[in-house]
Amino acid sequence: MKRILLATVASVAVSVGASAAELRVGNATLPAGLGNPLIEAAHSSNFAYTTVFDFLTYGTRLGPQPGLAVSWKNTSPTTWELKIRPNVKFHNGNPLTANDVGELINWMNTTDGKVKSNNVLRNMANVVAARVVDGSTVVVESKTPDPMIPALLATLKVMDMKQFKEIGWENLGRNPNGTGPYRATSWTAQKVDLVLFKEGWRPGKIDKITLNALPEVASRIQAFQSDQIDIALEIITDAKERIEAANGTLHISTAPQVINLMIFQNKPSPVADVRVRRALNYAVDKEKYVSTIMKGTVKVASQPAASTVNGYDDTIKPYSLDLAQAKKLLTEAGFPNGMTLQAEVVTTSADRRDLYQAVALDLQKVGVNVVMREITLADLLQKVRDTSKFGEVTLWGMNFGSEPTMDVMRSLNALHSCNADTKWICFPEIEPTIKAANEEFDPAKRLDMLKKINRFYHDNAPAIFLYEDAQIDAVKKRVQNYRPENRYIFWHDISVQG
Repeated sequence: MKRILLATVASVAVSVGASAAELRVGNATLPAGLGNPLIEAAHSSNFAYTTVFDFLTYGTRLGPQPGLAVSWKNTSPTTWELKIRPNVKFHNGNPLTANDVGELINWMNTTDGKVKSNNVLRNMANVVAARVVDGSTVVVESKTPDPMIPALLATLKVMDMKQFKEIGWENLGRNPNGTGPYRATSWTAQKVDLVLFKEGWRPGKIDKITLNALPEVASRIQAFQSDQIDIALEIITDAKERIEAANGTLHISTAPQVINLMIFQNKPSPVADVRVRRALNYAVDKEKYVSTIMKGTVKVASQPAASTVNGYDDTIKPYSLDLAQAKKLLTEAGFPNGMTLQAEVVTTSADRRDLYQAVALDLQKVGVNVVMREITLADLLQKVRDTSKFGEVTLWGMNFGSEPTMDVMRSLNALHSCNADTKWICFPEIEPTIKAANEEFDPAKRLDMLKKINRFYHDNAPAIFLYEDAQIDAVKKRVQNYRPENRYIFWHDISVQG
């Protein structure tokens, strides 16, 4: 496999000699749009964004929790009234008001806003307008009845709309202005420098944080070993001994997403046949990958929902390794001699290279040759915006991600159903159930619908389901209160001992 990114520690300037009041972090990637929080919503970018910006709500297993919105109530089938946290300041000193929230939502729903903020808006596409009642109250309107609106607002990072109007879209990336615990003094594609925002509503405990882009897993581990960084995000379980030898611990937390090779089901190709898609699933030995490379830290996936996510059905079992069944299905579909498929994968956000190579080798055993090319996250985001750029590619590395809502429909509505603009997965026959689930306020009835949807997706195999993800980070022992949840890092809680 051709390596597109070959970053080393030497190629990236990393701060050395940190004081007790400084935290140095190695990120797999920094946002392509720098500090503009409306360009992308990938979890790896949110690791950076959430130092500076706050969400309206925060997604947890217990449901949405207060953020910049302290309370909310359903005032009609399609309206939610939010109360905005009082006495909150942006980093430039401007006060946060309900007007910032209302103007932001309404701008995102303009023609210009829909294009520019597409990767964020797709996660809350049912939110179509906002109406400001007073300085602390805003009413959010949805296109259809939607019980998930408070949870979906956990995707919206609130920014100063007064500043936005003054400097314009093109200048937002280098001038991030949020209400978060840290203020950015410099933001580039390689490095973000942050200082404590003492006037914040929940200020941090560290004077300075530096985020460094170290795309290769090896570069992050090496920087950790040489004491150039205090936290290495998204590494591998094989590094445990090296991390511990460098006075660190391997921190493993659950992540509400399923890692797959996604299948472009909805265009003419061999994988348009469900028998081929099922064959691909039967041909891959996921248990071996989980037990060897991942050291048993994750579970084999069976459906779009991870087991920590609302909608998960524990009666759905993963596809077992069955080469005979895979060959039988390929023959029935008219491919007794196999086929060649084009694939693209991103390997910088975690150690996925070994996984995808193992999948390709397994598929060769049933005559399926996968021509796999590595791309960057920025490349993938471009193709998500314009699926014609996939060309002949029918497989690519992507997840069913349920953060921040902890609900399976977050991912299906945003990307993986007929509801999404992408439509690489579109099964009209399950759409009535999806629509009903999206509008059902009764939790028990809705759960039954979600389980039916998960069963349908399992049976129709729009992806090679691989494993339920985990967030695996290296953390120096001097770093205290590091506790990621639902792919969110509580930066304000973290402290560093001398």
